[in-house]
Amino acid sequence: MLYRSDDVDIQTFIDRRKELGLSQKELSNGVCTQATLSKFENNGKIPSLKILIQLCNRLGLSLDSIIGVSDSSSKKVSKQMGQAEFNLIIQEYDDARVIIDGIDVKTLNNDKNLMMQYYYLKGYLNVLDNGDLFDAVFDFNRILSELDARGETIFTFLSFVGMGLVYAKQGDDAKSEYYFSKVFNNIYTMSIDDVNKIWRYINIIFYCAIYYSEKQDLETANTLLKYGVKICSENHVTYYIARIYAQLAMNENQLNGDNPKVHDFINKALVFSEYNGNKKEIAIIKKWVKDNQL
Repeated sequence: MLYRSDDVDIQTFIDRRKELGLSQKELSNGVCTQATLSKFENNGKIPSLKILIQLCNRLGLSLDSIIGVSDSSSKKVSKQMGQAEFNLIIQEYDDARVIIDGIDVKTLNNDKNLMMQYYYLKGYLNVLDNGDLFDAVFDFNRILSELDARGETIFTFLSFVGMGLVYAKQGDDAKSEYYFSKVFNNIYTMSIDDVNKIWRYINIIFYCAIYYSEKQDLETANTLLKYGVKICSENHVTYYIARIYAQLAMNENQLNGDNPKVHDFINKALVFSEYNGNKKEIAIIKKWVKDNQL
């Protein structure tokens, strides 16, 4: 599909690059030439979709936050939810909740994807930030029974993970395993064709791995975590990789005690956390190291 410069919010792209303190050379390294990026930012020459996806990945931008939303109000809401999703990834739950609570769901009725994104984010915030689990079940069921009843989008799998997390929190092993197994059986065959799916796909891999880690099935968990590292590496995604390495360190310590491999994983987790400016993850890692006297 070809896009015109009028279809792309180039200024949002530029603003995010500058916000992250990246030069054109740093952002384009390994993805395209600096000249290609310069032509995009300064002259509106759109690069190939593959290049645009990789560049957006590095900036933590979703493709649909800069492309193809012509209505100004829809575009504003799309950008807001993109920011909320990013906040969810870096565990800034309060910031994400402020955004989600400020969105009037009635304004989303004409956009099914935005509706699914809204309910997926609302449900995850309730599960991960000690919210109302009954509300979370309602949020995920809106997707599973109504918005994506045929299971045609990645939001179905995100909802399966969400439901699994709810029942795991409630100590219902049978129901949590039911939902996580539905995801696990499909995790290696899901297609990834845009930046949204990459972020969300890694989200699925990560929380499945956390679930199996907590169930003491560390072999399955570590296989998923290493697969997550591969996906992050191939798609230049760094925000999840710190959390993945931290979990690998915890699992290795549980399997074999304190050893060089544990410290290697910890160091990698801290490096990526510092690179991404994720202070919350740094604090979590340092507390775990202290608690385990490593």
